[in-house]
Amino acid sequence: MTTSTLITPRPGGTATADTAYGAYAAKPAIAATVTSPSAPRTRTAVDRVPLLALLAPLLLFTHGIVDWVDGLDSLEDNGVVRTLGGLGGLAAARDQGALSVAAGMLLVASVAGFAWLTTALGARLRHLPLALPTALLAAFGAGATGAVWLGHVTGLLGDTIPAALSSGGAVLTGVALAAVLVALTVESHLPVGSLALAAVAAAVLLLPWGLRPLGSLLLLIALAPLTRPAEAADAVGPA
Repeated sequence: MTTSTLITPRPGGTATADTAYGAYAAKPAIAATVTSPSAPRTRTAVDRVPLLALLAPLLLFTHGIVDWVDGLDSLEDNGVVRTLGGLGGLAAARDQGALSVAAGMLLVASVAGFAWLTTALGARLRHLPLALPTALLAAFGAGATGAVWLGHVTGLLGDTIPAALSSGGAVLTGVALAAVLVALTVESHLPVGSLALAAVAAAVLLLPWGLRPLGSLLLLIALAPLTRPAEAADAVGPA
């Protein structure tokens, strides 16, 4: 007599011979993955004032030197070229107009540097609302200087244009920079001595004696306190 084992069926299913115990086992719980939000990244604004306060006066100094050499009359007649034979290339460059083009490019670059410096310094103002008007005035002056130089190079403007048109753009940029320097002095961000020396440099630059190299060096000394980085950099919003 054969003995058989009866398997009691479980509720909800029929027991068979190949039914495994794991079929009725509970499925393992899936661990929830929680992603923590990353902290917002901040980027620090790069302070261009120290570089611009050094570069713009140096470009103006170089322009003054090149313009002075370009304005020398009859180098060969005075015997300068024969005495210093290496200067023969300067006379040839002047005759071909290369020195005039280089002087104009340096002037445009220096005025653009001062315009950028004016905008960067205006951002440091906390109480006087001069940042936007001075930035617009400086940018307009730089654009006018570039347009006049381009007109000279292309021949659209002659050599007998009024002085107000030829140097007006640089003067506008200088006025904007002067306004910002005064505002910085009022807000105690610039020493009074630096402002006074900058005024002397501006007076020297306006003299009709070709003293731009001297005026630019005085301006470089006046802007020396600005060549130091700011104590605290302003943080820009999340990237």
